[in-house]
Amino acid sequence: MATDGHRMHNSPDPQASSLEKRRAILQRVLSSHQIEKSPRIRDFLAYVCDRSLEDPSAEIHEQRIGCRVFGRDADYDTAVDNVVRVTASQTRKKLEQYFSSEGSAEPIILEIPRGQYTPIFRERNLAVDTAKPPQPTTGQSPAPSRTVLTLAASSILLAIVAIWACVTLWTERKASHSELDASPALNALWSQLLRPGSRTEVVVVDSSLSLFQELLPHQLTLPEYLQPDIWMRGDSLSSNPKLQAFVQRTAQRRLTSLGSVTTAFRIAQFAGSTQARISVVTARDFNIRQMKSDNVVLLGSSIANPWISLVEDHLNFRFGFDRVSRFAYFENRKPRPGEPQVYRTDSDVSYCQIAFLPNLTRTGNILAICGAEVEGTEGGGEFVTSETSLVQLQSFGKVKTEERFPYFEVLLKSSKLEGSTSGFIPVAFRLVQP
Repeated sequence: MATDGHRMHNSPDPQASSLEKRRAILQRVLSSHQIEKSPRIRDFLAYVCDRSLEDPSAEIHEQRIGCRVFGRDADYDTAVDNVVRVTASQTRKKLEQYFSSEGSAEPIILEIPRGQYTPIFRERNLAVDTAKPPQPTTGQSPAPSRTVLTLAASSILLAIVAIWACVTLWTERKASHSELDASPALNALWSQLLRPGSRTEVVVVDSSLSLFQELLPHQLTLPEYLQPDIWMRGDSLSSNPKLQAFVQRTAQRRLTSLGSVTTAFRIAQFAGSTQARISVVTARDFNIRQMKSDNVVLLGSSIANPWISLVEDHLNFRFGFDRVSRFAYFENRKPRPGEPQVYRTDSDVSYCQIAFLPNLTRTGNILAICGAEVEGTEGGGEFVTSETSLVQLQSFGKVKTEERFPYFEVLLKSSKLEGSTSGFIPVAFRLVQP
Protein backbone atom coordinates (compact mmCIF):
# COMPACT_ATOMS: atom_id res chain seq x y z
CA MET A 1 0.00 0.00 0.00
CA ALA A 2 2.78 2.34 0.88
CA THR A 3 4.37 1.61 -2.49
CA ASP A 4 1.09 2.18 -4.33
CA GLY A 5 0.52 5.40 -2.41
CA HIS A 6 3.99 6.60 -3.25
CA ARG A 7 3.39 5.93 -6.93
CA MET A 8 0.09 7.75 -6.84
CA HIS A 9 1.70 10.73 -5.14
CA ASN A 10 4.40 11.01 -7.81
CA SER A 11 2.27 10.31 -10.89
CA PRO A 12 2.28 13.26 -13.27
CA ASP A 13 -0.71 15.56 -13.39
CA PRO A 14 -1.72 15.84 -17.07
CA GLN A 15 -3.48 19.14 -16.48
CA ALA A 16 -0.46 20.67 -14.75
CA SER A 17 1.85 19.39 -17.48
CA SER A 18 -0.36 20.93 -20.17
CA LEU A 19 -0.41 24.23 -18.32
CA GLU A 20 3.39 24.28 -18.08
CA LYS A 21 3.70 23.59 -21.81
CA ARG A 22 1.35 26.45 -22.63
CA ARG A 23 3.20 28.87 -20.39
CA ALA A 24 6.49 27.79 -21.99
CA ILE A 25 5.08 28.46 -25.46
CA LEU A 26 3.81 31.85 -24.30
CA GLN A 27 7.28 32.80 -23.04
CA ARG A 28 8.87 31.76 -26.34
CA VAL A 29 6.34 33.86 -28.23
CA LEU A 30 6.93 36.89 -25.98
CA SER A 31 10.69 36.57 -26.50
CA SER A 32 10.41 36.09 -30.27
CA HIS A 33 11.80 38.51 -32.83
CA GLN A 34 8.27 39.36 -33.95
CA ILE A 35 7.04 40.49 -30.53
CA GLU A 36 9.93 41.31 -28.17
CA LYS A 37 10.37 44.80 -29.67
CA SER A 38 6.67 45.69 -29.33
CA PRO A 39 5.99 46.45 -25.63
CA ARG A 40 2.28 47.13 -26.20
CA ILE A 41 1.74 43.79 -27.90
CA ARG A 42 3.80 41.97 -25.27
CA ASP A 43 1.80 43.49 -22.42
CA PHE A 44 -1.53 42.77 -24.13
CA LEU A 45 -0.65 39.16 -24.98
CA ALA A 46 0.85 38.42 -21.55
CA TYR A 47 -2.26 39.74 -19.81
CA VAL A 48 -4.90 37.89 -21.83
CA CYS A 49 -2.91 34.63 -21.74
CA ASP A 50 -2.24 34.81 -17.99
CA ARG A 51 -5.92 35.56 -17.38
CA SER A 52 -7.00 32.63 -19.55
CA LEU A 53 -4.50 30.16 -18.09
CA GLU A 54 -5.38 31.08 -14.52
CA ASP A 55 -9.13 30.86 -15.11
CA PRO A 56 -10.11 29.15 -18.40
CA SER A 57 -13.78 29.95 -17.84
CA ALA A 58 -13.21 33.68 -17.39
CA GLU A 59 -14.50 36.09 -20.01
CA ILE A 60 -11.98 38.70 -21.10
CA HIS A 61 -13.60 42.01 -21.97
CA GLU A 62 -12.22 44.98 -23.91
CA GLN A 63 -12.99 47.43 -21.10
CA ARG A 64 -11.02 45.41 -18.55
CA ILE A 65 -8.02 45.07 -20.87
CA GLY A 66 -8.03 48.81 -21.50
CA CYS A 67 -7.91 49.48 -17.75
CA ARG A 68 -5.42 46.80 -16.71
CA VAL A 69 -3.01 46.92 -19.66
CA PHE A 70 -3.26 50.45 -21.07
CA GLY A 71 -4.12 52.42 -17.94
CA ARG A 72 -7.49 53.67 -19.14
CA ASP A 73 -10.16 54.85 -16.70
CA ALA A 74 -12.69 52.25 -15.59
CA ASP A 75 -15.49 54.00 -17.48
CA TYR A 76 -13.60 54.98 -20.63
CA ASP A 77 -15.54 54.87 -23.90
CA THR A 78 -14.35 51.91 -26.00
CA ALA A 79 -16.28 53.22 -28.99
CA VAL A 80 -14.01 56.27 -29.09
CA ASP A 81 -10.75 54.80 -27.77
CA ASN A 82 -10.00 51.64 -29.75
CA VAL A 83 -6.53 50.92 -28.37
CA VAL A 84 -7.51 47.37 -27.37
CA ARG A 85 -8.97 46.48 -30.77
CA VAL A 86 -6.00 47.92 -32.64
CA THR A 87 -3.50 46.07 -30.43
CA ALA A 88 -5.45 42.82 -30.71
CA SER A 89 -5.36 43.08 -34.50
CA GLN A 90 -1.60 43.71 -34.45
CA THR A 91 -1.12 40.76 -32.07
CA ARG A 92 -3.00 38.36 -34.35
CA LYS A 93 -0.71 39.29 -37.23
CA LYS A 94 2.41 38.87 -35.10
CA LEU A 95 1.25 35.45 -33.90
CA GLU A 96 0.64 34.33 -37.48
CA GLN A 97 4.12 35.50 -38.43
CA TYR A 98 5.74 33.70 -35.48
CA PHE A 99 4.05 30.32 -36.01
CA SER A 100 4.79 30.38 -39.74
CA SER A 101 8.49 31.22 -39.32
CA GLU A 102 10.41 31.19 -36.04
CA GLY A 103 7.81 28.98 -34.34
CA SER A 104 7.07 26.70 -37.29
CA ALA A 105 8.15 23.64 -35.26
CA GLU A 106 5.97 24.43 -32.24
CA PRO A 107 3.59 21.50 -31.56
CA ILE A 108 0.96 23.86 -30.13
CA ILE A 109 -0.25 27.06 -31.76
CA LEU A 110 -1.41 30.13 -29.82
CA GLU A 111 -4.20 32.16 -31.42
CA ILE A 112 -6.62 34.93 -30.56
CA PRO A 113 -9.75 34.36 -32.65
CA ARG A 114 -11.17 37.39 -34.39
CA GLY A 115 -13.98 39.07 -32.53
CA GLN A 116 -12.79 38.00 -29.08
CA TYR A 117 -9.85 38.46 -26.70
CA THR A 118 -9.67 35.01 -25.09
CA PRO A 119 -6.63 33.16 -26.50
CA ILE A 120 -6.71 29.50 -27.47
CA PHE A 121 -3.95 26.90 -27.59
CA ARG A 122 -4.46 24.18 -30.19
CA GLU A 123 -2.49 21.23 -31.47
CA ARG A 124 -0.77 22.08 -34.75
CA ASN A 125 -1.77 18.78 -36.39
CA LEU A 126 -5.42 19.49 -35.62
CA ALA A 127 -5.36 22.80 -37.45
CA VAL A 128 -8.30 23.41 -39.70
CA ASP A 129 -8.29 26.31 -42.13
CA THR A 130 -10.97 28.74 -41.17
CA ALA A 131 -13.12 30.18 -43.88
CA LYS A 132 -12.51 33.75 -44.84
CA PRO A 133 -15.17 36.12 -43.59
CA PRO A 134 -17.75 36.82 -46.30
CA GLN A 135 -17.23 39.99 -48.23
CA PRO A 136 -20.15 42.39 -48.39
CA THR A 137 -21.94 42.20 -51.72
CA THR A 138 -24.48 44.95 -51.31
CA GLY A 139 -24.06 48.65 -50.93
CA GLN A 140 -21.12 50.84 -51.77
CA SER A 141 -18.79 52.79 -49.54
CA PRO A 142 -18.94 56.55 -49.83
CA ALA A 143 -16.35 58.01 -52.18
CA PRO A 144 -13.19 58.83 -50.18
CA SER A 145 -12.12 62.43 -49.91
CA ARG A 146 -9.19 63.79 -51.94
CA THR A 147 -7.08 63.96 -48.77
CA VAL A 148 -7.65 60.28 -48.04
CA LEU A 149 -6.88 59.30 -51.64
CA THR A 150 -3.65 61.31 -51.58
CA LEU A 151 -2.51 59.73 -48.31
CA ALA A 152 -3.51 56.28 -49.56
CA ALA A 153 -1.47 56.71 -52.74
CA SER A 154 1.54 57.86 -50.69
CA SER A 155 1.23 54.89 -48.36
CA ILE A 156 1.03 52.41 -51.24
CA LEU A 157 4.18 53.89 -52.77
CA LEU A 158 6.01 53.76 -49.45
CA ALA A 159 4.92 50.15 -48.91
CA ILE A 160 6.45 49.22 -52.28
CA VAL A 161 9.66 51.00 -51.27
CA ALA A 162 9.78 49.05 -47.99
CA ILE A 163 9.35 45.73 -49.82
CA TRP A 164 12.10 46.66 -52.26
CA ALA A 165 14.34 47.51 -49.32
CA CYS A 166 13.95 44.08 -47.76
CA VAL A 167 14.71 42.26 -51.00
CA THR A 168 17.68 44.45 -51.84
CA LEU A 169 19.29 44.28 -48.41
CA TRP A 170 18.87 40.51 -48.29
CA THR A 171 20.53 39.89 -51.66
CA GLU A 172 23.19 42.61 -51.74
CA ARG A 173 24.39 43.18 -48.18
CA LYS A 174 27.69 41.33 -48.70
CA ALA A 175 28.84 43.42 -51.66
CA SER A 176 31.89 45.74 -51.58
CA HIS A 177 33.70 43.77 -48.87
CA SER A 178 36.97 45.59 -49.26
CA GLU A 179 35.72 49.19 -49.40
CA LEU A 180 36.37 49.97 -45.72
CA ASP A 181 39.83 48.41 -45.82
CA ALA A 182 40.79 50.65 -48.74
CA SER A 183 39.21 53.80 -47.27
CA PRO A 184 40.95 55.14 -44.13
CA ALA A 185 38.41 57.90 -43.40
CA LEU A 186 35.44 55.56 -43.77
CA ASN A 187 37.17 53.01 -41.57
CA ALA A 188 37.92 55.67 -38.93
CA LEU A 189 34.19 56.20 -38.47
CA TRP A 190 32.49 52.92 -39.33
CA SER A 191 34.90 50.64 -37.48
CA GLN A 192 33.35 52.09 -34.31
CA LEU A 193 29.79 51.33 -35.44
CA LEU A 194 30.27 48.00 -37.23
CA ARG A 195 32.42 45.91 -34.92
CA PRO A 196 32.94 42.14 -35.34
CA GLY A 197 30.38 40.24 -33.31
CA SER A 198 28.48 43.38 -32.29
CA ARG A 199 24.94 44.32 -33.28
CA THR A 200 24.11 47.50 -35.16
CA GLU A 201 20.54 48.76 -35.55
CA VAL A 202 19.72 51.04 -38.49
CA VAL A 203 16.50 52.84 -37.53
CA VAL A 204 14.73 54.12 -40.65
CA VAL A 205 12.18 56.92 -40.66
CA ASP A 206 8.49 56.33 -40.04
CA SER A 207 6.92 57.93 -43.09
CA SER A 208 3.38 57.34 -41.87
CA LEU A 209 4.23 59.52 -38.86
CA SER A 210 5.63 62.36 -40.95
CA LEU A 211 2.55 62.21 -43.19
CA PHE A 212 0.24 62.83 -40.25
CA GLN A 213 2.31 65.26 -38.20
CA GLU A 214 0.83 68.06 -40.28
CA LEU A 215 -2.69 66.96 -39.31
CA LEU A 216 -1.97 67.13 -35.59
CA PRO A 217 -2.00 70.24 -33.37
CA HIS A 218 1.58 69.71 -32.18
CA GLN A 219 4.62 67.59 -32.90
CA LEU A 220 4.40 64.23 -31.15
CA THR A 221 6.79 63.50 -28.30
CA LEU A 222 8.47 60.11 -28.08
CA PRO A 223 6.06 58.81 -25.36
CA GLU A 224 3.08 59.91 -27.47
CA TYR A 225 4.55 58.33 -30.58
CA LEU A 226 4.82 54.95 -28.84
CA GLN A 227 1.03 55.03 -28.32
CA PRO A 228 -0.49 55.23 -31.83
CA ASP A 229 -4.02 55.69 -30.51
CA ILE A 230 -2.99 59.20 -29.41
CA TRP A 231 -2.46 60.12 -33.05
CA MET A 232 -6.23 60.08 -33.53
CA ARG A 233 -7.14 62.54 -30.79
CA GLY A 234 -6.53 65.76 -32.71
CA ASP A 235 -9.56 67.91 -33.55
CA SER A 236 -8.67 67.83 -37.24
CA LEU A 237 -9.01 64.03 -37.20
CA SER A 238 -12.02 63.58 -34.92
CA SER A 239 -14.06 65.86 -37.17
CA ASN A 240 -13.35 63.69 -40.21
CA PRO A 241 -14.34 60.03 -39.58
CA LYS A 242 -12.97 58.80 -42.93
CA LEU A 243 -9.59 60.41 -42.36
CA GLN A 244 -9.54 59.14 -38.77
CA ALA A 245 -10.20 55.58 -39.96
CA PHE A 246 -7.39 55.89 -42.49
CA VAL A 247 -4.99 57.14 -39.80
CA GLN A 248 -5.92 54.14 -37.68
CA ARG A 249 -5.10 51.69 -40.47
CA THR A 250 -1.89 53.45 -41.41
CA ALA A 251 -0.70 53.54 -37.79
CA GLN A 252 -0.56 49.74 -37.95
CA ARG A 253 1.77 49.71 -40.97
CA ARG A 254 5.52 50.14 -41.27
CA LEU A 255 6.30 52.62 -44.04
CA THR A 256 9.60 54.32 -44.79
CA SER A 257 11.28 56.53 -47.39
CA LEU A 258 13.48 55.80 -50.36
CA GLY A 259 16.25 57.91 -48.78
CA SER A 260 16.26 55.70 -45.69
CA VAL A 261 16.34 52.57 -47.83
CA THR A 262 19.31 53.86 -49.83
CA THR A 263 21.29 54.78 -46.71
CA ALA A 264 20.51 51.46 -45.01
CA PHE A 265 21.65 49.61 -48.12
CA ARG A 266 25.00 51.44 -48.20
CA ILE A 267 25.59 50.70 -44.51
CA ALA A 268 24.69 47.04 -45.01
CA GLN A 269 27.36 46.81 -47.70
CA PHE A 270 29.97 47.99 -45.18
CA ALA A 271 28.75 45.43 -42.64
CA GLY A 272 29.64 42.56 -44.96
CA SER A 273 33.38 43.16 -44.50
CA THR A 274 33.25 43.67 -40.73
CA GLN A 275 31.17 40.60 -39.81
CA ALA A 276 28.94 42.85 -37.72
CA ARG A 277 25.32 41.83 -37.25
CA ILE A 278 23.11 44.50 -38.75
CA SER A 279 19.35 44.93 -38.47
CA VAL A 280 17.16 47.44 -40.27
CA VAL A 281 14.13 48.40 -38.18
CA THR A 282 11.45 51.05 -38.36
CA ALA A 283 11.24 53.69 -35.66
CA ARG A 284 7.97 52.08 -34.49
CA ASP A 285 9.67 48.73 -33.78
CA PHE A 286 12.70 50.18 -32.04
CA ASN A 287 13.00 50.34 -28.23
CA ILE A 288 15.13 52.06 -25.64
CA ARG A 289 16.89 48.84 -24.61
CA GLN A 290 18.66 48.86 -27.97
CA MET A 291 19.80 52.45 -27.38
CA LYS A 292 21.52 51.12 -24.27
CA SER A 293 23.07 47.91 -25.59
CA ASP A 294 23.71 48.21 -29.34
CA ASN A 295 25.37 50.42 -31.90
CA VAL A 296 22.64 52.51 -33.52
CA VAL A 297 22.24 54.58 -36.69
CA LEU A 298 19.25 56.94 -36.43
CA LEU A 299 17.88 58.30 -39.71
CA GLY A 300 15.64 61.35 -40.06
CA SER A 301 14.57 64.32 -37.96
CA SER A 302 12.32 64.12 -34.91
CA ILE A 303 9.28 64.65 -37.17
CA ALA A 304 9.79 61.19 -38.70
CA ASN A 305 11.99 59.51 -36.06
CA PRO A 306 11.25 60.68 -32.49
CA TRP A 307 14.13 58.58 -31.08
CA ILE A 308 16.38 61.47 -32.09
CA SER A 309 14.98 63.37 -29.10
CA LEU A 310 16.96 61.13 -26.72
CA VAL A 311 20.27 62.57 -27.94
CA GLU A 312 19.29 66.18 -28.73
CA ASP A 313 20.12 67.49 -25.26
CA HIS A 314 23.78 66.52 -25.77
CA LEU A 315 24.10 68.50 -29.00
CA ASN A 316 24.62 72.13 -29.91
CA PHE A 317 22.47 72.12 -33.05
CA ARG A 318 18.78 71.31 -32.54
CA PHE A 319 16.23 70.64 -35.26
CA GLY A 320 13.01 72.64 -35.29
CA PHE A 321 10.00 73.19 -37.52
CA ASP A 322 7.95 76.38 -37.78
CA ARG A 323 4.35 75.25 -38.27
CA VAL A 324 3.15 78.72 -39.22
CA SER A 325 5.73 79.57 -41.87
CA ARG A 326 6.20 75.89 -42.85
CA PHE A 327 10.01 75.79 -42.82
CA ALA A 328 12.55 73.62 -41.01
CA TYR A 329 15.63 74.98 -39.28
CA PHE A 330 18.52 74.17 -36.95
CA GLU A 331 19.02 76.25 -33.83
CA ASN A 332 22.64 77.10 -33.00
CA ARG A 333 22.58 77.13 -29.18
CA LYS A 334 26.04 78.59 -28.70
CA PRO A 335 27.06 80.44 -31.88
CA ARG A 336 30.74 81.03 -32.45
CA PRO A 337 32.03 84.23 -34.07
CA GLY A 338 30.65 84.46 -37.59
CA GLU A 339 28.01 81.76 -37.08
CA PRO A 340 24.27 82.54 -37.32
CA GLN A 341 21.91 81.64 -34.48
CA VAL A 342 19.53 79.87 -36.84
CA TYR A 343 20.23 77.88 -40.00
CA ARG A 344 16.98 78.05 -41.96
CA THR A 345 16.03 75.90 -44.94
CA ASP A 346 14.25 77.34 -47.95
CA SER A 347 13.52 76.46 -51.56
CA ASP A 348 17.22 76.76 -52.45
CA VAL A 349 19.08 75.56 -49.34
CA SER A 350 19.00 72.36 -47.28
CA TYR A 351 20.76 71.42 -44.04
CA CYS A 352 21.62 68.14 -42.36
CA GLN A 353 23.06 67.41 -38.92
CA ILE A 354 25.43 64.48 -38.39
CA ALA A 355 26.14 63.50 -34.78
CA PHE A 356 28.44 60.74 -33.52
CA LEU A 357 28.24 60.00 -29.79
CA PRO A 358 28.14 57.11 -27.30
CA ASN A 359 24.98 55.14 -26.68
CA LEU A 360 23.02 55.57 -23.46
CA THR A 361 25.26 53.24 -21.43
CA ARG A 362 28.53 53.97 -23.31
CA THR A 363 28.75 50.31 -24.39
CA GLY A 364 28.38 51.23 -28.05
CA ASN A 365 27.97 54.23 -30.32
CA ILE A 366 25.22 56.20 -32.05
CA LEU A 367 25.33 57.93 -35.42
CA ALA A 368 22.41 60.31 -36.02
CA ILE A 369 21.72 61.57 -39.55
CA CYS A 370 19.11 64.28 -39.18
CA GLY A 371 18.11 66.06 -42.38
CA ALA A 372 15.82 69.07 -42.40
CA GLU A 373 13.72 67.13 -44.91
CA VAL A 374 13.79 63.76 -46.69
CA GLU A 375 16.33 64.98 -49.25
CA GLY A 376 18.56 66.26 -46.44
CA THR A 377 18.64 62.90 -44.66
CA GLU A 378 19.40 61.10 -47.90
CA GLY A 379 22.21 63.55 -48.66
CA GLY A 380 23.60 63.10 -45.15
CA GLY A 381 23.58 59.34 -45.67
CA GLU A 382 25.62 59.78 -48.83
CA PHE A 383 28.05 62.07 -46.99
CA VAL A 384 28.90 59.62 -44.18
CA THR A 385 29.33 56.71 -46.61
CA SER A 386 31.72 58.59 -48.92
CA GLU A 387 35.49 58.51 -48.41
CA THR A 388 35.91 61.88 -50.11
CA SER A 389 33.31 63.54 -47.90
CA LEU A 390 34.74 62.15 -44.66
CA VAL A 391 38.25 63.27 -45.66
CA GLN A 392 36.75 66.74 -46.17
CA LEU A 393 35.15 66.50 -42.70
CA GLN A 394 38.46 65.48 -41.11
CA SER A 395 40.09 68.56 -42.62
CA PHE A 396 37.24 70.90 -41.63
CA GLY A 397 37.10 69.62 -38.04
CA LYS A 398 40.90 69.34 -37.72
CA VAL A 399 40.61 65.63 -36.92
CA LYS A 400 43.85 63.66 -37.13
CA THR A 401 43.54 61.38 -40.13
CA GLU A 402 45.50 58.52 -38.58
CA GLU A 403 43.09 58.25 -35.63
CA ARG A 404 39.50 57.14 -35.23
CA PHE A 405 36.84 59.84 -35.35
CA PRO A 406 36.19 61.43 -31.94
CA TYR A 407 32.63 62.11 -30.86
CA PHE A 408 31.41 65.07 -32.87
CA GLU A 409 28.51 66.86 -34.49
CA VAL A 410 28.60 68.71 -37.78
CA LEU A 411 26.07 70.81 -39.66
CA LEU A 412 26.10 70.30 -43.42
CA LYS A 413 24.74 72.64 -46.07
CA SER A 414 23.65 71.96 -49.62
CA SER A 415 21.88 73.76 -52.43
CA LYS A 416 18.70 72.21 -53.81
CA LEU A 417 18.19 71.36 -57.45
CA GLU A 418 14.84 70.02 -58.67
CA GLY A 419 13.91 68.59 -55.28
CA SER A 420 17.25 66.96 -54.48
CA THR A 421 20.47 68.08 -52.84
CA SER A 422 23.57 68.68 -54.95
CA GLY A 423 26.15 67.61 -52.33
CA PHE A 424 26.75 68.73 -48.74
CA ILE A 425 29.67 70.69 -47.33
CA PRO A 426 30.44 71.27 -43.61
CA VAL A 427 29.55 74.71 -42.25
CA ALA A 428 29.83 74.21 -38.46
CA PHE A 429 31.64 71.59 -36.36
CA ARG A 430 31.71 70.71 -32.65
CA LEU A 431 33.41 68.03 -30.60
CA VAL A 432 30.97 66.25 -28.28
CA GLN A 433 32.00 65.56 -24.72
CA PRO A 434 30.45 62.25 -23.54
